[in-house]
Amino acid sequence: MSENQKEPQYKLRWSEELRDKVVESAKLHSRSINAEICTRLEQSFSPAPSSLSREQLEQITQAAGASYMAVIAKHLKSLSEEEGNKVLRNIVKEAAEDFERIKKAP
Repeated sequence: MSENQKEPQYKLRWSEELRDKVVESAKLHSRSINAEICTRLEQSFSPAPSSLSREQLEQITQAAGASYMAVIAKHLKSLSEEEGNKVLRNIVKEAAEDFERIKKAP
């Protein structure tokens, strides 16, 4: 590791499809690809949503919802109509998957 490099670097073998998903998510969240990967890895070590009560999940969802929508609205303005529609379709798809997962939680 060089003097300028403080953190270790790793080569990653991954499919083009997975990379595209990470790139799209990074753009949506206004993060670099590296920051997106690190954030997702950190989240994977956080308590699973199933370990939270329904009330806690609702509070988290409500608090995050307004902030999330403000970020989406801000970024949609900078996208073409086609790109914006693609982002919105992905958001709806992910929300539906999350909803189904929460419904199945005990």
